[in-house]
Amino acid sequence: MNRKAKNMKGDKKQRAVISVRGRVQKGGYRDLVAEIANGLNIGGIAENMPDGTVRIIAEAEKGTLEQFITLIEPSEDPMIKVTGIEVDFEPATNEFEYFDIKYGDFGMEGFERIGVAAVYLKRIDKKQDQMLGKQDQMLGKQDETISIIKSGVDEMREFRTETQQNFGNLDIKYGKIAENMERILEELKEERKEYRESIEKLVNAILKSKEEG
Repeated sequence: MNRKAKNMKGDKKQRAVISVRGRVQKGGYRDLVAEIANGLNIGGIAENMPDGTVRIIAEAEKGTLEQFITLIEPSEDPMIKVTGIEVDFEPATNEFEYFDIKYGDFGMEGFERIGVAAVYLKRIDKKQDQMLGKQDQMLGKQDETISIIKSGVDEMREFRTETQQNFGNLDIKYGKIAENMERILEELKEERKEYRESIEKLVNAILKSKEEG
């Protein structure tokens, strides 16, 4: 990714005029930029340009602007790909109270918003599938643990039966151990039930938020 920057001496608070090239329109890039800017207390605007770039004006201290420029290059977003950034530093005008998005034609912006919403719904579905996959893995491990404990209980019972006639005292001890293991087994089953219910509630909440959104 190519980046060109022209520094200009001025006040401690400066203005960065940034031109971002790449797949940066119709994918929620301006929303990402605005979220980052507001998190850093940067004032300014972001707008789509006719040539397919996004123009950003940001005002803050030089160090904050440099951090901002680094953060507006997402590396893992499937809908956004920044291929170039050009930056010009100028004296700040202090005209921005906060960072905002400058929208263009209502019809085009509306279609873009619908597209972005669809992408994020797909991401939610993917995360939901990942969560359910992890749930299955954890439940599988719990089943394995319960099976091992149950096997141990069965073996203990068999051993107790074989030695019952000759080792009365040991029989009492093994009986207590078996009872303790059975209690542990029941507790694990209850924990598994509670865990499954909590996961189902979480999934239902996600599905409900998708329907309401």
